[in-house]
Amino acid sequence: MRKAYIIISLSALFLMFFYSCIKDLDFDNIKTQKWNSEWAVPLINSLLTLSDFLTDTTGIIQEDDYGFITLVYEAEELTAKTVDDVADIPDQLEIFNEGFSIPDVPLPPGTELDPIPMSFPFSFELSEPGLRLDSTKLKGGDYKITLKTNLNRNDADVNITIPNIINNVTHNPIQFTVDLDNPSGNELVFDTLIKLVDHTLHFEHSFDTANVIYINTEIIAVTDTNPNNSPYYVTLENRFEDLEFSNLYGYVGYHEKELQDTIVLNIFSINEEGYFEFGPGSIRFDVTAYNSLGMPVTLDIRKCMAYHEGSNPDSLEIFIFGEGNPSEVEIDYPDLDEVGDIVITEINTENANINEALEISPNKIFLNILGKLNPESDSTLTNFVLDTSELRAEVKIELDLFGAVHGFKVVDTLDFDLNDSEEIKSLLFVIDIENGFPLDAMVQLDFVDSAYNVIYSLLPTDEQLMDAAPVSSPP
Repeated sequence: MRKAYIIISLSALFLMFFYSCIKDLDFDNIKTQKWNSEWAVPLINSLLTLSDFLTDTTGIIQEDDYGFITLVYEAEELTAKTVDDVADIPDQLEIFNEGFSIPDVPLPPGTELDPIPMSFPFSFELSEPGLRLDSTKLKGGDYKITLKTNLNRNDADVNITIPNIINNVTHNPIQFTVDLDNPSGNELVFDTLIKLVDHTLHFEHSFDTANVIYINTEIIAVTDTNPNNSPYYVTLENRFEDLEFSNLYGYVGYHEKELQDTIVLNIFSINEEGYFEFGPGSIRFDVTAYNSLGMPVTLDIRKCMAYHEGSNPDSLEIFIFGEGNPSEVEIDYPDLDEVGDIVITEINTENANINEALEISPNKIFLNILGKLNPESDSTLTNFVLDTSELRAEVKIELDLFGAVHGFKVVDTLDFDLNDSEEIKSLLFVIDIENGFPLDAMVQLDFVDSAYNVIYSLLPTDEQLMDAAPVSSPP
């Protein structure tokens, strides 16, 4: 359909079948004591274009170089941000207690003893069993360690190394030293806080443990005259809090993400009855999945319904893959060589009954899609998730305005009040219409009461009053 318009000029009306610009008419200002005068007062002089049939034309009306018009409707909210609840690392706490002794041998004071090594495996507890962390690059979070010991040496240190946490700038593991100088032998408490921004955690796995990092300590003491009270103890209280990652590798388990949206079809929102019949190839119903999650994903299109609301409500289920066929479809996902990429899957909808659904002139199409992540629960897979990862579905309906209109009815109203109507002898209604739409149409003027009951119809019902503008061949 090329650009189209309707120009309507009226002298007076209450109910009409096309949108209009309403102007106030004050009959008090045209009173006269002599009733041999004629007054021609235009109530409406307006231009009705295709845009007037749509409540919002932004991004909907598209026109090619030849003036052919296509209406494009898209879903906007079919997006699932999956970072926080798919790959969340909860706060971790683990406390280690270990006893140790220093050699009881006669050595001169000031002699450094051989280091006493200890290694503590810290196993991360995740939201459910079976999940696996291989590595995660952090953009925030804290590591807090509290060390307690009763070692009574004038000169002693403990060197702490965490080989599984690497600084992304220096490429070195976390290392620090705690001064254990404590001649009294009372319990010494030492707190350390390390910000984990720009650090990467590398986890280790074995046949009986998973998601482990190691905290290695080395106690170095110097002989003095204090008594040897071996065995001594050391306590390490370790906390990982508020971890935020920019990427995570491992297996994150099975998850479900719901995607819902409603597409409002403005072109059908103003009709009271009737329907469009679109020409061959003039409807395109496209469903496209965008996936930047490094894991298998299945989309289960659980509900796709067309609704016609109004005085004669109707609805019809849209079967995207054809009635009776499974509603699930597997979509592609990036592999380990495509980290950060978005993989696009065009979903085949050639069996969809969208043409049948549009015959009810739907105002809305409701979509409910369930995204299933790792649907086979295969824990041998290596998933990856970035802080920018998302699962998104794009549903687009393109309507070429090529086809036929059957009994399509548009209604609008104009308040009309004749003060002192007993003094008026007659009214003359004049309607001038220029029709640029390629549609034959009927125009009727109905006088209605406050409850919209028709009191009187002005025009003959069997006369065609508006001829279609000529059209060229099909597009």
